[in-house]
Amino acid sequence: MALPILNDVPKYELKVPSTGKKLKYRPYLVKEEKILLLANESGDPTEMMTAITNTIVACTDGKAQINKLTTFDLEYLFIKIRAKSVGEKVTLQMPCSECKQKNETTIDLDKIECPVHDVEKIIEISETVSVEMQWPGFQEDQSEETDDQAEIAFNIMSSCISAVISNGERIDISDEPKEAIYAFLESMTSTQFVLLSDFVRSMPQIEHTIVFDCSACGEHNEIEVKGIQNFF
Repeated sequence: MALPILNDVPKYELKVPSTGKKLKYRPYLVKEEKILLLANESGDPTEMMTAITNTIVACTDGKAQINKLTTFDLEYLFIKIRAKSVGEKVTLQMPCSECKQKNETTIDLDKIECPVHDVEKIIEISETVSVEMQWPGFQEDQSEETDDQAEIAFNIMSSCISAVISNGERIDISDEPKEAIYAFLESMTSTQFVLLSDFVRSMPQIEHTIVFDCSACGEHNEIEVKGIQNFF
């Protein structure tokens, strides 16, 4: 007689932040939790991201289109899946801003949301040229390993441009080589480049403010926590 497969796993529903589309998901199981724990112990960001994306695919029955998710979509989905899998509360040891004493604090993952505000995605940079912007997919948002800050900025910026509208003609950026996109960005004035940078800076992100009074010195702390590693 074969061993039974346990549990009728419950299903939940959320809205993908970038699109507002509803997506059903389930808690992750022991086999998926094991992979997540091993990835976390490795400390390798690439391994951790692979484990997270594979978990999201498994827990949404393949319905989550990973290649179309933004970074904030990915973070939000993982946090909600984690909350239903091992509990809504996450305990963190936060250092006091004054004396550096570690303080035990708790985050309620159910209260974490990802507000997405309406922003203008067509940016006019001259009388004849406009740039159509987009939130980059998380895979595009993973900048190539480089210490060149200018190249990092250009990588991020180019991934946020979906098209250039020149004299009424729409030019799809996906059809253009990287060199042509960089040349386009380099031809801008600082003022024009800032217009695009403002859009990038407005990209939604998962963040939460932890408030506590230090157990050692009594200092009142308000610390902003962001990044998926803090909710892993």
